Amino acid sequence: MGSTEFFQVTMTARELAAIAGPASELAEWKQWTIGERIQRDLAIQRIRQELVPYLLRSNDRFFGSLIVLVYEPDRFSFETLDLIPGAVPAAYRDVGQRMGFLTVHGGTYIALDGQHRLVALREILNGSVDASPAESAAVASDEVCVVFVRHESLEKTRRIFNKVNRHARPTTPTDNIITSEDDGYAIVARWLVEQEPPLNLTSPAPPLALFDAVGEPIVEWRRTNLDQFTTKLTTLQGLYQTIEAICETHGLARLDEKHRVNRPDDQELEQAYTWSASWWSAVLAGIDAYKTAIAWPASIRGLRQYREPWSLLFRPAAQVALFRGLGILVRNGPDLADAIKKANGLDWSAAADIWTDIIVRSNGKMINTQQAIILTGRLIAGLAAPDLLTPQQADRLSRDCARARGWE
Repeated sequence: MGSTEFFQVTMTARELAAIAGPASELAEWKQWTIGERIQRDLAIQRIRQELVPYLLRSNDRFFGSLIVLVYEPDRFSFETLDLIPGAVPAAYRDVGQRMGFLTVHGGTYIALDGQHRLVALREILNGSVDASPAESAAVASDEVCVVFVRHESLEKTRRIFNKVNRHARPTTPTDNIITSEDDGYAIVARWLVEQEPPLNLTSPAPPLALFDAVGEPIVEWRRTNLDQFTTKLTTLQGLYQTIEAICETHGLARLDEKHRVNRPDDQELEQAYTWSASWWSAVLAGIDAYKTAIAWPASIRGLRQYREPWSLLFRPAAQVALFRGLGILVRNGPDLADAIKKANGLDWSAAADIWTDIIVRSNGKMINTQQAIILTGRLIAGLAAPDLLTPQQADRLSRDCARARGWE
């Protein structure tokens, strides 16, 4: 391709792990300047927390070709099948000029693209992680695709690495929610916006199978944020996080793919859906702002404006905080209906001083960090039912809010 000659090879994971490594293992690596280095440092935490569990526990594991650079080999030659006398039928000779045997002696094999996948394989095969012999053997025998490229110069190698990684487009959080078949929260989020209940259930009905006047769903599934003037109620990503909060309230935590790797069983998914659908139905029916929005979706764009009385309830980060606050209330006494009634009476204007620098800046911009969402959930619970807080809890909440506002 262009000026680059490459060779596509299949080999077992065991064979690949035995010969290749990341660039950081080159003897020259530590002496190279920033201008000479060809690769990023390894993210070991990502390897051990994400890639290793995926390879060990997912029967449907798969990834694309790794690009392996052959650095300073003694011999690098390719012999085509059509060179074998009489072995290749005439009909296959054209193809035979492109198939054959790549022979490499000496040199160093560097994973130019796929170093994290390679190191994850090695962690499994050398016994560095907790895996049964059967699991390790299964991964070792996996066949993987490898593209071999011979090193010509540092400049060319760096250029290939940069362009391969720069133009790779990672999936968005919304893409992952739409396509994942193993993340329990993502599966339930999709079910909540479908027309019929899942898993042959007859109830509860999906509460967010709602559409505006032109037939568009009121849950934003194309983007991860909401435009100021959109008529969308929430985002699919925000919905995902509310499901996480609901399930945690009921003691069913860590259904996400990072912790589970494989799909939760149908019993867990049914329970998560039932809780989530019931909570969302109750919130939509019990919060005045949402009752108005559902009855007249076109009003949402106005209701979301900064100084409007309910504006905060139409910001996804605050919606997640609301469900976290309801969870705190439910765990401490009130039933869900009572908790919603208490929350409904709060001042939900994004311009209200109580939320400033907690979940929203004074300029109306949201603070979307997980820390801010958790603190806002605690504040919602404290404002809705202050009698449920012990003096120590009230003092801690006050100090944490003061710290968030920069008063300490």
